[in-house]
Amino acid sequence: MDLRKRLSKNFTLGEFLRSATAERHEDIVKEQYNPPEEVVANLAYLCSTTLQPIRDLFGIPLRITSGYRCKKLNDLVGSSDRSQHLKGQAADCQLPSRFLNHQDTQRIRQKIEDRVRTVTGEPLRPDTNANFYLFAYICLRLDHLDIDQVIHEYGAGFGRPAWIHIAASPSDRDKRQMLCLGSYLPQKRDEPENIITALNYGTSQQPDLSNIA
Repeated sequence: MDLRKRLSKNFTLGEFLRSATAERHEDIVKEQYNPPEEVVANLAYLCSTTLQPIRDLFGIPLRITSGYRCKKLNDLVGSSDRSQHLKGQAADCQLPSRFLNHQDTQRIRQKIEDRVRTVTGEPLRPDTNANFYLFAYICLRLDHLDIDQVIHEYGAGFGRPAWIHIAASPSDRDKRQMLCLGSYLPQKRDEPENIITALNYGTSQQPDLSNIA
C-alpha cells in the first residue's frame, strides 16, 4: 500500500493509517496498513468533501490523530463496533495551537467568534483552545459540509477538547449530529446537542444539558 497516495491536495493515505498502537502488534499492523479499496475510497470522500475544504479555509495543517482502524485495532482500543473509523469514514483531528495567535488565521478566528456570539448571544471564553474553534466552525457549517457527526472529545473541559471527531460519508445515515464526550459531562450523553448547546461549550454560559436524554 502506497502511504504517499494523495487523497486530496493536502492529505495522504498514510496520515489515516498510522497507528502507534497497531505498530506494537505484528498481527494488527499488517491488517491496518492494507485497507480494502472501499476504505480508501471512503477516506478520499472524507477528505474531499470535508477535511480539505476546512484545511483550505483555515490555512494551516490539521493533524490526524486517528483515521481508519481495522477491526483488530478498533477492538484493541475499545471502540464501538459501530464506529465509522472501521469504514474509513471518520478522523480524529487536532488544530495546532498557533491557530490562536497566527496573523494569517486572524480573519477566520474573528469570523467564528462573531458567529458564535450571534447564535448564542455570548462571546467565546479566552481559555477555549484551537480545537474548539474547529468544532465551532463545523457546527456552524453543518449544512455546507457533508458531516455525519462532529464530536467535542475529552480534553480539559468544555471548550478545550483534546481532539475533534469528524465523520462524513455518502450514505443516507442521519446527518449533522453534534456530540460531546468527556468526564466533565454530568453523565454519558448519546443524543445529539442542538447548536446553541454545542457552541455554549466554549462560552461563559453554562451548557444547558437538561433537554438531552
